[in-house]
Amino acid sequence: MVEYFRYHNTNCFFLESSIDKGLLAIDAGWPCTLYEYQRALKTIGYSFKNIKWAIVTHFHMDHAGLVGEFIKEGITCYAFENQTFKDMDEMERTILKNKEYSAYQKIDRNRLKTTSISDFNNEIKTLGINGEAIITKGHSTDSITFLTNDYEAIIGDLAPINQIMENDIVSKENWNEIKHRGMKRVYPSHAEIFNI
Repeated sequence: MVEYFRYHNTNCFFLESSIDKGLLAIDAGWPCTLYEYQRALKTIGYSFKNIKWAIVTHFHMDHAGLVGEFIKEGITCYAFENQTFKDMDEMERTILKNKEYSAYQKIDRNRLKTTSISDFNNEIKTLGINGEAIITKGHSTDSITFLTNDYEAIIGDLAPINQIMENDIVSKENWNEIKHRGMKRVYPSHAEIFNI
């Protein structure tokens, strides 16, 4: 079952391991907001120490802004084959242009666990996380969606079905895959949860 909190108009999601109660965080908040993130996590009954692993739906600052701090705190953070250092560089350039984020913790690429989606999906089964990541490039080329075994889809910024432009073939294909996999409940990053 997906747990989540909302802060700065962004949802952050969590799945609990059936083995050791460790958390997989899906999306890693805004830059320089670690204390806010930690306080918000407490409101849903978890401690930041519960987070063992993290993935992001894509490398934009409102989804991956704390990855550098997560890595520094010992959390295993993953990046997939469609999530390149170029994507991270673009995000970090945007962050560092803003004086508000002068204390930003850059991502230590040497400690980031780069892996294929397939290898990640096999690994998380051994960690007690029930679900799988799929590549969904409708929003950006580095976007992924996480599908749980409870038929929940964490979609990041993939446009809702009723808002897709007629010529947006990629987003339509993404939604066809999500529906084909039998997903029932959808968790977007900035909108309300909805059923399909």
